[in-house]
Amino acid sequence: MKTVRDTGEFGLIRRLARALHARDKSVAVGIGDDCAALRSADPEKFLLLTCDPVVEGIHFLRGTDPRRVGAKAMARNLSDIAAMGGVPRWAVISIGVRPDTPVRDVEKLYAGLREMARRFGCAIVGGDTTHVAREPFVVVTVVGEVERKRVALRSGARVGDVVFVTGKLGGSLRSGKHLTFMPRVREARWLVENFSVHAMMDVSDGLASDLERLVESSRVGFDICADAVPANGSLRAALCDGEDFELAFTVAARDAAALERKWKSKFNLRLTRIGRVVRRRAVLLDGVLLAAKGYDHFAKH
Repeated sequence: MKTVRDTGEFGLIRRLARALHARDKSVAVGIGDDCAALRSADPEKFLLLTCDPVVEGIHFLRGTDPRRVGAKAMARNLSDIAAMGGVPRWAVISIGVRPDTPVRDVEKLYAGLREMARRFGCAIVGGDTTHVAREPFVVVTVVGEVERKRVALRSGARVGDVVFVTGKLGGSLRSGKHLTFMPRVREARWLVENFSVHAMMDVSDGLASDLERLVESSRVGFDICADAVPANGSLRAALCDGEDFELAFTVAARDAAALERKWKSKFNLRLTRIGRVVRRRAVLLDGVLLAAKGYDHFAKH
């Protein structure tokens, strides 16, 4: 019998997506993007909906400062909203904790959740609690908004586009960035307000795997210049490590220089032109098919 390890994380998601294909007219964008986009009472806007867990032993180690765990749990979801060009509005939190967990640790966890949400104007409005026998977890669901004319999808990359990434990639676990990263909500909003962003997503599972998702959605390919990738350590780490939560996006070649110039005057954050969109439906590194893959939850580690 085939197992989820045999299928892999993204193979499993594809199988489930086929079974859950939404035919409701209220669903503008369903499974397969950073968020679902739902039609709202405001004809000019979409509601954005995303949900992401953090689990002890997978996303953080036992003994990690609960405040940092809470901040990470919220920031992961805010990063999804950013990847769609949206603004986070509301969140609900579900937690599973061991019965012998000190109440003070739960309060610290919520302090981290609350502080990260407040930074971006997101209100925590409810949730649930349960007990666990083993690994504690936090599941955050965030609802956001984005103007229909500004929503950034994974499916819009065009041949000839320039590919950009923010920040540096790789080494997040080693450096501790996976607990301290800041979701690029403000940067993404500036991008969609000032430029035509053809495709965008957050880099959460490694650049190699995340570009594969853009290939699948946009039905184009990406040729990346190895020397241009802003690696925090080795190139392989930048391609494969994951947990970076930076933005990868494409714009028309004619907009690239203006974007770089205006970005430099607006943000104290690195922005790097790493490649271009090509017709061949694959991820290439200096013109050669890229064999490296990013993080997969069900692969052997």
